[in-house]
Amino acid sequence: MRMPTAETLVHVSGFSYLNNRDRLLDDLLDARNAAVALESSVRRLEYFPGDESELIDLLRGMDGKATTAQAGIGLVLATHWQDNRYTLTAAARTRFAGTFEYVASDEPKLRLAPVVAFIELAKLESRVRVSGYGVAEVALHRRMDEIVLPATRITLSVKHQEYSLYERDVPIQDYRESDLFKLGDYSRRFSRPNLSVASVTDVGDWRLGLAIENLVPDTLRGLQSTAYRIRPQATVQIGYQLMWGSANLYQDLNSQPAFGQVSERRETALKFDMPLGKRFVIGAGYQYVAKGRDDDAFSLSLSYRLPDSFYLGVSATAASRHEFGGAFRIQLPLF
Repeated sequence: MRMPTAETLVHVSGFSYLNNRDRLLDDLLDARNAAVALESSVRRLEYFPGDESELIDLLRGMDGKATTAQAGIGLVLATHWQDNRYTLTAAARTRFAGTFEYVASDEPKLRLAPVVAFIELAKLESRVRVSGYGVAEVALHRRMDEIVLPATRITLSVKHQEYSLYERDVPIQDYRESDLFKLGDYSRRFSRPNLSVASVTDVGDWRLGLAIENLVPDTLRGLQSTAYRIRPQATVQIGYQLMWGSANLYQDLNSQPAFGQVSERRETALKFDMPLGKRFVIGAGYQYVAKGRDDDAFSLSLSYRLPDSFYLGVSATAASRHEFGGAFRIQLPLF
């Protein structure tokens, strides 16, 4: 007798989001250029009283301004390696934040520039304080069919995690927009195992999901001894099938952890999807940030499906012209 073939699917997704609402990245570049120009004019004896005022005003105006960034990528391999209860995933995500700290003692140093006939950028103490963390993990998920509950599926996940904690103070003279959030030599790395559990219950047109990540808590410390606390994080999903499409609500029950300049984050996301014919689906969403530095945001999405498990989707998210991001999803049948 011929055994039925089992389809193997690969699903790749990614996202990124930048919050430059305070225009800190623009101001940092302006301040560095102004500092270099001032130093050059003093060294060439072309200085005029008041030339330092632009730089002083820029440094004062940036005090307390912040920028944040986050990104992630994921890979899901669904295959009948043992049987259809197992799924293998790999994922990585990062969160960064930078805050400018103005040091008032920089002002008299700049005012004295013509007296000492030069200024040294290395002596300016105003700086950007940058913190961030990255998490990469490989997980094996197993559907627990041994646990019998009405209309409910429970999945247990065993993970290997790699954490990178990044801390750095960036003086004006060292600022480069291209490497502000690069890990480089300013990170500390950790390896550890962990567990997660998730359940999905279908009742009529309703779907209720609960996921609890990182069941094994821990505390890690960065290069500046800042604590990063790994703790269980719970998310609820409520879905409803409408006549014209579907609606899904995602709710964080507790916050993502803070680390240095990276604040705690807790959000609620509401998304609507509506099919356009048999292959295209359009979507719209609203993201409410209950805790965190980012503003609430709207999103639009478009996806394309084929019957043989092919899927392609893209989305754009924006809160303002300086807070925006995007995401993609691709699913392919391998064999």
